[in-house]
Amino acid sequence: MNTILRACNLSKSFGLQEVLTNINFDIQSGDIVGLIGKNGCGKTTLMKMILGFTSQTKGYIQFEGDPNYHTKRKTLNKIGFLLDCRLFEDFSAYDNLKLFSMYSSTVNGENLDDRIERLLKFVGLDNSKKLVKSYSFGMKQRLGLALALLDDPEFLILDEPFVGLDPTGVRVLLDYIVKLRREKGVTILISSHQLHEIEEICDYFLFINEKSIEKHSKLGENQIVITLGHVVPELEQDLRDMIDMKEGQITLPKDMSLLNSTLKLIYKYNSELKDITINDSTEELFRG
Repeated sequence: MNTILRACNLSKSFGLQEVLTNINFDIQSGDIVGLIGKNGCGKTTLMKMILGFTSQTKGYIQFEGDPNYHTKRKTLNKIGFLLDCRLFEDFSAYDNLKLFSMYSSTVNGENLDDRIERLLKFVGLDNSKKLVKSYSFGMKQRLGLALALLDDPEFLILDEPFVGLDPTGVRVLLDYIVKLRREKGVTILISSHQLHEIEEICDYFLFINEKSIEKHSKLGENQIVITLGHVVPELEQDLRDMIDMKEGQITLPKDMSLLNSTLKLIYKYNSELKDITINDSTEELFRG
């Protein structure tokens, strides 16, 4: 895969307050990447630097190998974003898209109507004639996504797109995001506190912690941790052939077949079972 975005030794300060320090990461074309971290850690600031809405204090960002992409309108049009979306409340969804298209250099009058109709159909608003002020929050988020896709971007930035959505709205938006990657090959950087949902769709995560960034591979299923009081050598030997075990603590993926086999061995050797817990692997990052 090709690297579509690269951050090198990136730092950001507001006055004397440093927000991000020596950030380095690559995003590959076609990936869905989760950007996670505690409130105020700098997620939105990083997204704004990528978009050119705020400048970095040190370092640089490359898009498709170009560190000067912010100065090139044609290149910037390859990046769509849903970030603090502002809509014209007294207009319809169609009219919002038509108005925003006036500022686009890639959407021309010849294909504009077709493009708008396709986008509205894609986000499920094709039959809506209502004014935006009568929309639910979920409908507004979907219209914001359509606006982000107006220039047919190669790279899409989504900042907390699930905020205010009910479970159905979250599910719908997740399906649209996956569809974007599958059907259009769009690369997506998404920040969210809906950890369970983005863990489902993301290929890996960028975790902002203590002003720096850590890359974590897809965290996958939750882990089951079994704590034993006493471990006989025979049990330890049998378990080591199956799973990870250290100092009386067994860690295994959330696999019921493997759990059953492990418990059978524990009872076979009459070992004391002290505790069983299920750790959410994504949330563990925030407790560390």
